[in-house]
Amino acid sequence: MSTSSTAAHEVHLAIYDLSMGMARNLSAQFLGPQHAVEIIPHTAILAFGKEYYFGQGIAWCSPHEFRLSRGINPIDIHPLGHTTCTEQEFESWCRAQARESVWGRQLRSV
Repeated sequence: MSTSSTAAHEVHLAIYDLSMGMARNLSAQFLGPQHAVEIIPHTAILAFGKEYYFGQGIAWCSPHEFRLSRGINPIDIHPLGHTTCTEQEFESWCRAQARESVWGRQLRSV
C-alpha cells in the first residue's frame, strides 16, 4: 500500500452565483424586495487540484479551465476538511455514480 492512501487532502466547496449579481435586483422587481433571491447558486468540490461539478454525471477539470470556460468566479470558497481518499478512488466513485445513473434517477423522479 502506498503512503499516498493515508495522506490527508484538503477539500473545499466553491460557491458561484450563476446570475453574476443580477438575481437580487431582477427577483426583487418580480417578487418584491421582501422575496428577493440573493444568488442563483452553483457549487463545486475542490480537491486534488481539480474542480468536481455536476455535468453529465460528475465531471472534473482544473479550476482555471472551469472558470474560464464559463466566465464565472466563485463568490466564496469554504473549507470542508480533509479526506484520506485518493484522487483515483474519488474519481472511480464519481464514474461509478454515472454508470449507476444515481443523479439522473433522482432528477427524473422529482
